[in-house]
Amino acid sequence: MSEAGTVLIAVSDGTLADSLRFSLELEGYETRFCDEHTVSPLLRAPCVRGACLVLDQDVFSRVEETCESEFSGHPGVPVILMVSQKTERLLAKARTGGVTKVLEKPILGGLMLETIRQVLEKNGSSGPLTGPALRAS
Repeated sequence: MSEAGTVLIAVSDGTLADSLRFSLELEGYETRFCDEHTVSPLLRAPCVRGACLVLDQDVFSRVEETCESEFSGHPGVPVILMVSQKTERLLAKARTGGVTKVLEKPILGGLMLETIRQVLEKNGSSGPLTGPALRAS
């Protein structure tokens, strides 16, 4: 694992996934791609301590449909969910699913990098964040 940490990327849009990988690796993060089939086994692997997961709404919906609260069993791995629109229903699913932070697209400037830094710093604290991080705008 790199000194900056590892970011697991579960994003269905290949261009967005590649862009995330490029910007994260420039900042010193190790990146790994996963999808709805590989995200759960990857989260259980001991090598992901000190990592976080960035996933998009589509992957979250597919994982959430097949296994309720998929991410809540992995409190050491913060989850950043990218959504097209924050709705109360989606935010409720995110809270139930153990999501740490919800970001609404488009994610401009250095917001993604700053969010990753924040959740990795808090990794190992009391688990998923609540409050403003998961409230509708």
